[in-house]
Amino acid sequence: MTAFNPTDLRNRIEKLGDLPTLPHVVQRLAAIIGRPTVSTEEIGAIIEKDQVLAAKVLRLANSPFYGFPSRIGSVAHAVIVLGFNVVKGLTLCASALSIMKDAGMDQLWRHSLGVAITANLLAARLEIKNPEELFVAGLLHDIGKVVLYVKWPEVGSSIKDAVKTGGDRSLFEVEQELTGLSHAGIGGCLANAWHLPVTLREPILYPHAPMLAKEATLQTAIVHVADILVKGLACGNPGD
Repeated sequence: MTAFNPTDLRNRIEKLGDLPTLPHVVQRLAAIIGRPTVSTEEIGAIIEKDQVLAAKVLRLANSPFYGFPSRIGSVAHAVIVLGFNVVKGLTLCASALSIMKDAGMDQLWRHSLGVAITANLLAARLEIKNPEELFVAGLLHDIGKVVLYVKWPEVGSSIKDAVKTGGDRSLFEVEQELTGLSHAGIGGCLANAWHLPVTLREPILYPHAPMLAKEATLQTAIVHVADILVKGLACGNPGD
């Protein structure tokens, strides 16, 4: 059973930076968002440099889960209606979808989408501010698995083998033992690298341990409950 150095993995996460199909899209977005004069047109122009990615973002923005009465026709319009953090998250989600589908991880995507829908509905029912962010958090809550099993197949393969022969040990326990990190921890590292707000970072970092959240406690609890409900309904397969 091969063990991996946690420090080395963290360094690899920092170098990985992001997952989008256009490698510098999210990095460029993060670089300009701090400017006081940044415009929605500038943000839209960056995302729209990848037409396939922009189309996926718009498809997500126009999905029934947001329920806007009129169609969102441009990424810039999506930024106005949904807010920058949600559009940035949708950009990441659209990119992650491409990677998961290319890697045959459709069941993980179905599970993530189910968690996103459920979290969004719970947030709306509880009248949480910006329930759209909970949709994004749900989509990204297992993003660390994409890194483990797609970007670093040698790590993912060792983890899968250990789970099969490890008796009652959970996926989370095996990940910790072999890498010193979990898929949630890797997701949290990525959320930091992407400069996501705490309302997205903590649900991604603590979807299985919401009691550890310090700021976005309610949002993290919602994603946790949504994950449990979707697993109970057997919608997709998170691979746990």
